[in-house]
Amino acid sequence: MPAEIRDRFLNPHLSVEAMPPVILVVDDDPKVRAGLQEALGCEGYEVITAGTGAEATEILHGEPPDLVLLDLMLGDMSGIQILGLVKEKFPWLPVVILTAYRETDTAVLAMKLNAFDYLNKPIQLDRLLKVARQALAESHAKRDSAGGPESPAGLLRDAGAVPSRSPVFKEIYRIVEKISRGHSSTVLIQGESGVGKDVLANLIHRASSRRDAPFLEINCAALTENLLESELFGHEKGAFTDAVNRKMGLLELGHSGTVFLDEIGEMSLQVQVKLLRVLEKMVFRRVGGTEDIQVDVRIIAATNRDLAELVRQRVFREDLYYRLKVVQLRLPPLRARPEDVIPLAEYFMGLFNERFGKDFKEIDPQAKEALLAYHWPGNIRELKNLMERTVLLEEGPVLLRRHLVLAGEDNFQEAFPATVGALLDKPFPSEGIDMEGIVRQLEEKLVRKALLATGGNQSRAARMLGLNRDKLRYRMRQYQIEWERKDS
Repeated sequence: MPAEIRDRFLNPHLSVEAMPPVILVVDDDPKVRAGLQEALGCEGYEVITAGTGAEATEILHGEPPDLVLLDLMLGDMSGIQILGLVKEKFPWLPVVILTAYRETDTAVLAMKLNAFDYLNKPIQLDRLLKVARQALAESHAKRDSAGGPESPAGLLRDAGAVPSRSPVFKEIYRIVEKISRGHSSTVLIQGESGVGKDVLANLIHRASSRRDAPFLEINCAALTENLLESELFGHEKGAFTDAVNRKMGLLELGHSGTVFLDEIGEMSLQVQVKLLRVLEKMVFRRVGGTEDIQVDVRIIAATNRDLAELVRQRVFREDLYYRLKVVQLRLPPLRARPEDVIPLAEYFMGLFNERFGKDFKEIDPQAKEALLAYHWPGNIRELKNLMERTVLLEEGPVLLRRHLVLAGEDNFQEAFPATVGALLDKPFPSEGIDMEGIVRQLEEKLVRKALLATGGNQSRAARMLGLNRDKLRYRMRQYQIEWERKDS
């Protein structure tokens, strides 16, 4: 290790700001290590190298670097194991995977396990430097904003969660707090795409006694049946044509931690049978193996599909369904919690201010009105993407209505007018409109307005809308409108 880096690690009074970023390169090829050390050194970075997983682990048990460049194929252990150690010990520390083209599938798995990015070998210098700059910028932002690891605020930030004003979400957080006190209860999270199921799963893990063990996730819809089985349970050498070495699966790598199975409704019946055995006995066998492996993991599953309906269709096992839903959480879509739209937008605006070096300080009232009027079919993910694009491309300090490009707009700033008359008075945008979405939005707004005007009196609100009370209640359920009943 270079003397100046050793001094930085051993002298806590040395100014961190005065020191260049430290990059750890983990690769078993000495030529690759030397080449990266020279290239990054010429750019002013300090570089530490490790030729084995054991060396890397020893370094990571001390003062962490600012960035890790990690080869997937090490002689003594898997790069995935090193990635798990990094994310367990330093959630903010970015890891860039170094991989040969033939290892792309494993690199994709690494991305699912929260690697920052991956670089194919032979490594292109300009691509390496660009990714390193991006990763270091994100590392510093996350490190500076991190709270204490045991504090509730720190746990929320580590998991990527944000406060919510929604009564429904406050209740969900209350349940999550209770779940986290337990150790092994299986959790099923249901909700539309983009509502934050993965964020909630991470929050459960971070707030639990398993927080110091790995949190590993996999999307069941993204892999074929055979590949999903191999990634979950691992395989023995020779189990199939490409199985040249024994491989540990996520259940084994996640021992003592949490395994998050996203889109579990897409899992095949064959894999469901094996997962059921894990939930019942915490035992499984690698593909091609004959020995039982005992593990201790918490399983959190998520889906945007109706599992009860899939059970009726006989494409999802009923016994597995009931094993999964020990604790069941349903996340409402963003359109059902309008009180969270502006706080979330402001939160994401601040986040991307830091990332892109911008200075947006507030959202203009007309822009807020447009955000509240929009239907958000893509939920929180769509709002986050919108704010990322807006902060990146526009200049502040005030985020204006003209800065926002909502789905269905073609420089047509009133894509979802407040009344039918306003719609008919304007030309259609070039690609047309979402008529059903506009009608749903108008109907929901009218129901909310009538309830607000009547102080929540459903009988009076129904009369105001020309409906009977049953039809009003049906629409309240349809749009997930919760209101204290005050019927006279």
